[in-house]
Amino acid sequence: MSVMDLWRPTMVTNIPEDHFVVVHPLDDRAEQKVDTSELGLMPMTTSVRLSLMALRCYLILMMLLVLYHVMDLGGAFRNHAH
Repeated sequence: MSVMDLWRPTMVTNIPEDHFVVVHPLDDRAEQKVDTSELGLMPMTTSVRLSLMALRCYLILMMLLVLYHVMDLGGAFRNHAH
């Protein structure tokens, strides 16, 4: 048995009912990935769609405020006539 055999993912099969096993994702066996190209549109209610649009607008506004603040700190809005 080599050291590399210890690093390979293994399956835990004999676990008592009152115990939990925590396996790090890097140590777990690989799973088959979901093909997202076959998924359709996610059904959303009107309130969910409006909430997501409001969140998007809020995030865009916050990014614009940060951009304005950075440009203001950089002196982009100072009067250069003096």
